[in-house]
Amino acid sequence: MSLIRKIIDAIGFLTITGFIKNGDNNWNINENNGDNNNNNGCRNGSSNGSKTEGLKASIKFFPIAGLFIGAFLAAVFFILHKFSTIQIASLISLLCLFIITGGLHFDGLSDTADGLFAYLKSRDRTRFYKAMKDVNTGFAGSAAMIFYILIMWAGIDAVNIKFVYLSLFTFPVVGRYSIVLTSYFLNTPEDFKGIGSVFTESTGLLTLVAASVLTVAIIYLFLNLSGIFSLSVSALSVLILGLYFSKKFGGVNGDMIGFSVKISEIVYIIALCGFYKAL
Repeated sequence: MSLIRKIIDAIGFLTITGFIKNGDNNWNINENNGDNNNNNGCRNGSSNGSKTEGLKASIKFFPIAGLFIGAFLAAVFFILHKFSTIQIASLISLLCLFIITGGLHFDGLSDTADGLFAYLKSRDRTRFYKAMKDVNTGFAGSAAMIFYILIMWAGIDAVNIKFVYLSLFTFPVVGRYSIVLTSYFLNTPEDFKGIGSVFTESTGLLTLVAASVLTVAIIYLFLNLSGIFSLSVSALSVLILGLYFSKKFGGVNGDMIGFSVKISEIVYIIALCGFYKAL
C-alpha cells in the first residue's frame, strides 16, 4: 500500500470525506457487542478484511488526518470572520468539527461520560457498560458535550486572532494522536471487544514512533516550544486517563478512545493558552 493511499485512508476514516473513498465511506469493520454498534470512538460498517487492513496501516498517519481537519476548521473561520466577529466565527468553526467528522468521538465523549456517571454513583462496572450502550444520551453525556464546546471556545478565543488560527489548525492533530497513544499503551477487555480492539491490537511501537514524530513536527512547525509543551501536558493527561480506565475497567473500547480524544483536546487548548502567553 502506497504512502499516499495510507494517508487518504486515515483522512477517509476520521472524516466524512466519502469522495476520497470513491464515494464509499462505509468502513467495513466487524463490530462486537461492546461498542454499541455505532461510530463510538471510530467509524464502522459491514465486514471487509481489506478495508480493515487498510485502516490498520493508516493509524500512524492519524496526525496528518488531524491536520486536514484543522485546515478545514481554519478555512471555515477565515470565511466567517470576513462578515462576523471572532467569537461567532470561532464558535461556528468548532461546531463544524461535528460536521467534518460526522460526530466521530463526540458520541464517545457522551457515552463514556454517561458510563462514568453511572459507575461513580454505583461503583458497578456492569452499570458503566450498560449506560454506555444505552442509545439515549443521558444528562452526563449532554453536559460533557456542552462543556467541551464551551471550554474549547473560551480557550481558542483567549488570546488573539493569530492564536485562533494556530489552535484550530493544531488541536485536531493532538486529538488524533491521542488515539495512537491510547491504543499503544492499553488493551480492550475481552468482554468488551469491538472497534476499539482494532486499534489496541494493531498499534505497535513503530506506529507509535511514526505518529509521535509526525505530531511533534506539525506542532513545532506551527507553535514552536509552546506547542510542544502543551502537547506534552495533553499526552500526559491521556496516559493518566488510560491508567484509570485500565485499573477500573481493564482497558478501553472505542467509546473510551473517543472520550480520550476530547479530553486531550481540552487539556491541550488550556495548556496552550498558558504556554503561548508565557513563551
